[in-house]
Amino acid sequence: MKIQWSSVLVGTVAAGCVSLSAGNPVRPPAGRSAAELTQDQARCEQHAKAQPKNRGDHYLACMIASGYTVNWDMDNIGWVVGVAQTRPHEPMAVFTELEACDRQADNATKSTFVPPLPPELESAIKGETKSPGFEGFNQRPRAARALVACIHERGYAVRPRVPYER
Repeated sequence: MKIQWSSVLVGTVAAGCVSLSAGNPVRPPAGRSAAELTQDQARCEQHAKAQPKNRGDHYLACMIASGYTVNWDMDNIGWVVGVAQTRPHEPMAVFTELEACDRQADNATKSTFVPPLPPELESAIKGETKSPGFEGFNQRPRAARALVACIHERGYAVRPRVPYER
């Protein structure tokens, strides 16, 4: 019994030491140096570790607030979307607003009025539908339009997803 518990303890401690930046690729804004990226990652890891839960999402929210494009997991609708800010935000606002847009898009039904999107936002949807293995925007077009409209209204943009390292 002691061996089993010590294995669990070691695994738990090791999992807590994993860097949040390791599994979350980001695309830096133009002109950002590697040293600045490292500083931003360290600052955002500290921000995330100060949160009681959803640390990965808080890390990504901080990176968005720092000007990066990240892959944001819209848990309710089950899509991963590339997101960047178009105006300044605080990390907690990014987290709260993107979660709200996810819920709003998931709740969009056939009776929900979603205004037509301007061509530049419609092209954001079309760009995501071409991503490998991503059919969500085609399967739920009303939710897709609601998501893009909500994100845009709050000062964010849908961007191409950041490739994961292999």
